[in-house]
Parts: sequence; structure tokens; C-alpha cells
Amino acid sequence: MEKCIDCGASMEYIGNHEWECTECGTIYEIDGIDYDDEERLSVCDAALIWISNGMDEDYTFGYSEEELKDAL
Repeated sequence: MEKCIDCGASMEYIGNHEWECTECGTIYEIDGIDYDDEERLSVCDAALIWISNGMDEDYTFGYSEEELKDAL
């Protein structure tokens, strides 16, 4: 769960790589988060989740649509 930099409250995903603070309303664009390789979802697992959620862009986990389609 992402935390607000300004007040430390929880952030809610609102789509298009944007998160909104549930307390102060600040909106952050969080894209390209650098996760350790151990924490990152494999492209195969991401593709399965993405397809099971109707190919919703909110479930790409940092992979491109082309990468996800190729992994299926």
C-alpha cells in the first residue's frame, strides 16, 4: 500500500498511474516504480492477472500490453 508523502495516510489508486491520498486529497503520479527483482511479478503471472481482469490497464503491473499479450 502506498503512503502519502505529505501526511502519511493511505493512498487510493484512481487509475492511469495516479494515486490519491485518502486524507489530504493530494494526487501523485506513480509510474515506473523501481521494485527489486524479487518483488516484481513475473510477466507470465502479470499476464494471467491482466487477462482475468478484462485486460484492464490498471492490472498491467508495469508491463506493456504487448509484453503481456506475448506472455499468454
